[in-house]
Amino acid sequence: MKHFDIALIGLGAATMSLAVRLVLRGYPGSIAIIEPREQPRDDRTWCGWRLAEHPFSAHATRTWSTWAVSDGGQSVIRGSTRTPYEMLRASTVQRQALDAIATRPDWALYAGRSLISADMDDTRWMLQLDDGGSIIADRVLDSRPPALTLKRPWVWQSFVGRELVGPDLPDDSPVRLMDFLDDPTPLLTFVYELPIAPGRRLIELTRFAPQRPSLSALGARLDGLLADRGLADHTIAREESSHLPMTPVPPYNQDGWMRVGTAGGSMRPATGYAFHGIQRWADDCADALIAGRSPVAPARRSGMDWLDGVFLESLWRHRPAGTAGTPFVQLFERTPAESMVRFLMSRPQLADIYRILRALPPAPMLRAALAHSRQAMD
Repeated sequence: MKHFDIALIGLGAATMSLAVRLVLRGYPGSIAIIEPREQPRDDRTWCGWRLAEHPFSAHATRTWSTWAVSDGGQSVIRGSTRTPYEMLRASTVQRQALDAIATRPDWALYAGRSLISADMDDTRWMLQLDDGGSIIADRVLDSRPPALTLKRPWVWQSFVGRELVGPDLPDDSPVRLMDFLDDPTPLLTFVYELPIAPGRRLIELTRFAPQRPSLSALGARLDGLLADRGLADHTIAREESSHLPMTPVPPYNQDGWMRVGTAGGSMRPATGYAFHGIQRWADDCADALIAGRSPVAPARRSGMDWLDGVFLESLWRHRPAGTAGTPFVQLFERTPAESMVRFLMSRPQLADIYRILRALPPAPMLRAALAHSRQAMD
């Protein structure tokens, strides 16, 4: 039975980011990676504002300096040349991680295999795989999503995307972060668009709702929107879909078993951005492991989570028909671009939080803050 210093469960953004750093920095320990899916897979994209360089920066599919938010007749365009919005394909990140892992003969990738049981034996974990094999690991970093039940104000962010190819798709427009639709389903539904290249565009339909909707039904709604826009005949080069829990995820770090990535609370509840926060965690965790210390958990941000809860509660309480996206349009319109970016990427300065709060309607936010505080105490 093979023994490893660390076992990584799932080859997700967090485990890949950590693995690449450990290879680049010469981590002396041995690592096992257990991943049931075939890799690489071009089944998702990671986007966000690049506040700092990271190991995958040079492999970004594209960066943009402008972005837009719209709702009905309202639209606002903002931008920054200092802080680009970037897109990274999962397949590109996976290839870079797989190439790095392959350089370490003392590491092992258990591809196409799943973990079926784990038992603690003294200070080590005995991991049983679905092919009958087993390994021993001193520490386990688990990126598998935990089972969650969401309560108000927290919701699921569910999306279905189609990457379209066609000669009439320009690439000179800004990223469309949110183009809101009049949808009776709580809380919000919007279209997200990335003009990737001339003749290539990613269009996603995203919904915030207390229960996870059917992805096939969401996809049918997206196809209807594409037909309305005259895009039904375009070639679909790639598809992606997922459910993301927009809720604070409680940390878990016991007996050498730690949850990481979205499972460890790396995603902001009200934004869905996780990849760049994971890069900061991966830097800190790699530093700790190379120094011979225990891996560090994702940083907690209780204040930011509380603000996210207040904002989502305000949407529950104040959502006039046909104006679902108005608070978002106003927020982007009234807040300087750099402050907005730092806030969305969980790196705000004190002045940024002040500007965000000033941009939001005070009475609804105050009522939402009181209601959210009562909910937190229940």
